[in-house]
Amino acid sequence: MRYLVAGPFILAGDGTAEQLAQYRDGTVLAAARALEATYFRTPLREPVVICLFESAEPYKRLAGEWFHQADVPHFGFYRHAERVMFMNVATGTGTLVHELTHALIAPDFPTVPSWFNEGLASLYEQCSLSGDTITGLPNWRLPALQKAIRDGTLRPLKELIEDPDFYRHDLVGINYAEARYLMLYLQQKKLLHDYYSRFRDHAAEDPAGLRSLKEVIAPQSLEDVETRWRAWVLQLRYP
Repeated sequence: MRYLVAGPFILAGDGTAEQLAQYRDGTVLAAARALEATYFRTPLREPVVICLFESAEPYKRLAGEWFHQADVPHFGFYRHAERVMFMNVATGTGTLVHELTHALIAPDFPTVPSWFNEGLASLYEQCSLSGDTITGLPNWRLPALQKAIRDGTLRPLKELIEDPDFYRHDLVGINYAEARYLMLYLQQKKLLHDYYSRFRDHAAEDPAGLRSLKEVIAPQSLEDVETRWRAWVLQLRYP
């Protein structure tokens, strides 16, 4: 594997030197710069190793050998304890930005709950980058969310936010979609940065973030915003 050092990141990959440099400049450093400018005031203080594989076979094999993972995620994963990102970049770089968001939020918001952590990271699975600006875009999670809204099976935002078990097997897929598209809506309303800052700064007394969300959307009630959010989601299109 070739490698490049671009502190605080160490990138290693089984592709060409040109491919590795492109991942460094076009995705990792560009996204990190925009995310830090938008949200994070506490920088990474320890290195993060990013391993990038151009095909599924070495990605899955080495994930099993190095991390003893039998059921390897299709796109990639981040190991917070080891500060290692492992990616199958044959699937695209969206998951790379997703996992990078997890790495960057960790020192800035150590107690971030899973619903917000995954919602913000998922927002940037499909995004555009321009200087210090990163913008989430509709992505493949949309159809399942729209179906749940139409079927009347989507639980209220309050339940999502207050549920401590984001990863419960029967809801995890729709939880990701619901959290992501709440972030997209707040981004569209230019409220996401303010919500993040308020939530982070008041997490001790508002660990789930519900109170901070209500304060950011005031004078509208959460119920009114949710009604508008659901109608807005149904109007989105992907691709």
